[in-house]
Amino acid sequence: MKEQVEDKLLDFLETELDPFTLRGLLEFLGQPVTVSTREELSGYLSFNQLAYADPSIDGEESRWLSRAGLFTGKPIVIVPEKFEIATGIFVPGSRLVPFADPTLLPHEYLFTHKGASLARVRADVSPDEIYPLYRLFGDEYTPQYLSLDNEENGELFSLDDYDDPSSFPLSAVDVRELYWQSSFAPGDRLIATCSDWANGIFELSVQHAADVNRDLQRAWLRNFEAALLHALEVGGPGSSIDDQLSFAFFLGQEQLFSPHATGVTDFVKWSDKIEMAFYGVESRLWFTGVDIPAQGSWNMTLITSPETILDDALIHLGLPLTESLVDSYVLDALFQKEQSSDALMGRMVPVRKPGASFCVPIIARYAQQRFRRLGSDYNWFADHEDGALRNRLVSLHEGIARFVFSLQQTGLMPDDIPDQGSVILGQLMTHTVSSLDTLDFSETATDADIEALWESIEGMEDNFFDTKSAIQDVLPALIKKRFSIVKPGESES
Repeated sequence: MKEQVEDKLLDFLETELDPFTLRGLLEFLGQPVTVSTREELSGYLSFNQLAYADPSIDGEESRWLSRAGLFTGKPIVIVPEKFEIATGIFVPGSRLVPFADPTLLPHEYLFTHKGASLARVRADVSPDEIYPLYRLFGDEYTPQYLSLDNEENGELFSLDDYDDPSSFPLSAVDVRELYWQSSFAPGDRLIATCSDWANGIFELSVQHAADVNRDLQRAWLRNFEAALLHALEVGGPGSSIDDQLSFAFFLGQEQLFSPHATGVTDFVKWSDKIEMAFYGVESRLWFTGVDIPAQGSWNMTLITSPETILDDALIHLGLPLTESLVDSYVLDALFQKEQSSDALMGRMVPVRKPGASFCVPIIARYAQQRFRRLGSDYNWFADHEDGALRNRLVSLHEGIARFVFSLQQTGLMPDDIPDQGSVILGQLMTHTVSSLDTLDFSETATDADIEALWESIEGMEDNFFDTKSAIQDVLPALIKKRFSIVKPGESES
């Protein structure tokens, strides 16, 4: 999808609260309405969980609902901890997942009470108090969210230091008057209602524990469990807990938008059918006692709907590349002061597969063109710091791709690899691609964002080394087992 069209689409989805059709959206975007464009748009919305489709009724065209439309005006229940009540604060953490735009950070949310803005205050907190409040982001990501909350935390939560600080500052919402005016007590609840999805604005109100209908709460727990089980069956592990929960709320809709609900973490404690589980290096909600399966194939393709002959070539070879990632490889070659695009082709296309004789020249021609174009005004000195980071990310991207291609050639499937090794490789690839996109193509990236990338790259490299070594240690036995299953004279298929 072209960048200008994509920007217009994202703006639409952030503000459109009513159901819409693909035809209407394509016309709004100024795009032709064809079977191909419908499929491309549908795939893009579904893959990125930007909107959900209601099945067509009586042959009518399906209507879609954006996440903004799904959650704006809907209540989510939060039960403040005793330390929050005692200090007159509210820590958003991950408690607004999935009702808040996932592109916003918790310290960027805005809160009002009876229409008046609530101020932020600095609170000194401890890991034991705060980590449970960030759990829906995944425990593995909590230090990163905390490090981005303020400059001081950026140093306290350095990934070079594996010990959490005993205390640290955090941006909290000042709700002293709200607590005081309502005689707020432990067990009472805050109701947060999204009033502006794009800007992350929530209206807070108070619900006393005595006003909660316990029968309705028990019904909500059962309904939410059913919706989440359905979401996991249909959507699998998804790309995040946020995606899993958002889909569940879409499936349940009005049954689940209740002021008599509970928080998601309280629901997980209640349910004996769903638990927090490890999925590679990340966390997901999953069926209790059941391992999350690996993906069915080693496919690393990043393009869902090809638009150019280059896209076709990248998809055909199964390369984890896009036009923008090719630019990252080209910039890395320029940083290394290479004189042509020849060497970077070996890095981008580490294996030769059927169809390579047709596809490789297309990729090579594009790389040559970009090498000349980007090289015409490339400034090594200006790029020195970003170039050093990019070089490590590109090297990691190439290393993961090369290793996955070698695993493909063994005939083993992802779920043959123990300890979710294939899942970890996929997640590392995703994080590396996202990091390169932030470094080279994000117009909103801040110095703090780049510093966070510097802090994360070493951990990503170490994780890849450990995962690769663990897989290589068991690989001979896995290959031997695979071939022993196929008896002489039998077909593997």
